[in-house]
Amino acid sequence: MYRNFKEIENQAKKMGPLRAVTLFPDDPDVMRTMADGKKLGLIEPILVGARSRIEKVANEVSMPLAGVEILDLDNPQRAADLCIETVVNGKASFIIKGNILTTYLYRALIRTTAELAPDQTPCTLCFHQVKGIDKIFVITDPGINILPNAETKRKILTNGINVLHHMGCSKPRVMILAAQRIDGLNSIAIKDAITIRETCSSGPRADFKICTANNLYPTFPDHGTGRDTFPDLFLVPNLETGNILAKSIDHLGGGIRQCVTVGGNITVLTPSRSDGYAARMMNLALGVVLSSSSLRRDHGSSGF
Repeated sequence: MYRNFKEIENQAKKMGPLRAVTLFPDDPDVMRTMADGKKLGLIEPILVGARSRIEKVANEVSMPLAGVEILDLDNPQRAADLCIETVVNGKASFIIKGNILTTYLYRALIRTTAELAPDQTPCTLCFHQVKGIDKIFVITDPGINILPNAETKRKILTNGINVLHHMGCSKPRVMILAAQRIDGLNSIAIKDAITIRETCSSGPRADFKICTANNLYPTFPDHGTGRDTFPDLFLVPNLETGNILAKSIDHLGGGIRQCVTVGGNITVLTPSRSDGYAARMMNLALGVVLSSSSLRRDHGSSGF
């Protein structure tokens, strides 16, 4: 597993360029990312959005558009659908969210996943780099599934494990976050965790390990953050918990976060609306590394 985003950036330079389709790049930071991503040999961009706005912003940041494919489409949902179709048809390797609400891409991805890979469920993976932890780790799902049941959590976990495998983490350590009820009875989240663990123990997979504790304290009694002891993947009980955890790491723990959303064998880069040029370049490198692997070929081939 990669130790930090710098390693990912260096690896991406060896893997590109890939065709990447960008939804509504009419924002200076997004357009600069497209220009420098192309210049560094990371991507060959396809730009989807209103041509007039694309050309205006490209001119503002001095990005040459000669030879760059522009798909002139102003309707946000139709444009999001077109981006998904572009990857499904093999004309691009991944999608980059530009100056648009993520909702449009989520809607298109959910529909396409249901059609092409009904055994999967789309989910967002937040990759975190934190001082004192010698590797990148992932939190899922803080983006799409609001109150997932045990089966949906199993599918989310499968997505996360497959992505980590393709990033070189051969046996991810997984922690299923769940809290005990005050009366001592098992909460729904703990019941789901038990179901998932039982499914794993009876299934064919041995390529990940689930931490046995639901509580952080007994798992890290000495605040252990070692590379071989700290989880690679945290499965959260619901979207709200995932949001709180991810943003606490960012804003209270001084972490660095990059988000992607996967489903239907499609990778969508979903940076925050507040992310500027530097964060977007880092996100772009992550997209190249993920999409240069065999993720699209066999992302849906394994399960438990």
